[in-house]
Amino acid sequence: MWPTATRRHAVLVVAFSSFLVSINGVALRSIESNDPWQLVFFRQGFFFPALLLVLVLRYGRNIVPVFRQVGLPGILGGIAVALANVLMILAMTYTTIANTLFTLGACPLITAVLARLLLNERLAGATIIATIIAMIGIAVMVGGGIATDTVGGNLIALACAVCFSLFVICLRVGKDRDMLPTSLLGAGLGTLIGAVGCGLNLSISQHDLWICFAWGSLLMTTVHTLFTAASRFLPGAELMLISLIEFTLGPLWVWIVFAEFPGTTGIVGGILVLGAVATRSLCLIYLARNQGA
Repeated sequence: MWPTATRRHAVLVVAFSSFLVSINGVALRSIESNDPWQLVFFRQGFFFPALLLVLVLRYGRNIVPVFRQVGLPGILGGIAVALANVLMILAMTYTTIANTLFTLGACPLITAVLARLLLNERLAGATIIATIIAMIGIAVMVGGGIATDTVGGNLIALACAVCFSLFVICLRVGKDRDMLPTSLLGAGLGTLIGAVGCGLNLSISQHDLWICFAWGSLLMTTVHTLFTAASRFLPGAELMLISLIEFTLGPLWVWIVFAEFPGTTGIVGGILVLGAVATRSLCLIYLARNQGA
C-alpha cells in the first residue's frame, strides 16, 4: 500500500488534471473556423513539439532507446490515440459537447470489455451490468440524435470511446515500460490526418491559432504529464471515479458559457452512463479495500 500522503497528493493531481481537461468543449466552441480538420491539425501540431520537449527533458541523450522499447503495442496505441483525438473533435463538432463527453464516460467499461476479449482479463458481473446500463444510456443519446440530426456525431463519439479504450489496452500490454512515446506518435499521426483532412488549407485567424496553441501545447501537455505521473500511485477504479470530473464538468462549462443544452435525451443518457461508471468504480474500491483489510 502506498503512503497516505503520496496517495492523497496523487488524488489531488488527478482531480486537478481532470478539472483542466474539462474545458475541452469550451476551447472547441471558442474556435471561429468551421473546418474541424484545421483544428485537428493545429491542436495536434502544437501538442507534438511540447510533448517531445517533455521527453527530451526527461531522457536527454537516452531518448532513442525509449522510443524503440515501446514496440508493437506502442505503434498500435499511437494509431488508436491519434484516431481517438481526431474523432473527439469531429464528435464535438457534429453533436453536443455533453453527448460526446457522456459517451466518452463509458470508456472504462468499454476498456474492461476489450480487456476481456483481447487480454483474457476476468470480467466481473458488476462490470457486465454496468456496461449494459451504459450502452442503454448511449443508445438513448443516439436515438435522441435522430430527432435533432446529430446521430452521426453521437456514433462518432462512440467510435472515439472505442479508440481511447484500445489505446488503454495497448498501454496495459506495455505496462512494464514507459509508453509516453506512444502519445507522441499519436500526436504526430493526428497532425498528418488533420493536414490531409483540411487539404493543407492552413489559413486560420490569429484568434484560432492562439486557442490551438494554448489548447495543444499548454493544456494537453500539462494534463497528460500530470495524469501519467500521478496514475501510478492510484488503483484503476479510483482513477475512473476521479476522471468523471471531466465528463461531468465539461458539459456544464459549455452550458454556462455558450448556453448549449444537451436536451432531455442527452441528460437522461448521460446520467445512465456516468451513474453506471461511478457505481462500478465505487464497488471496485470497496472490494479492494475490504480485501486489503
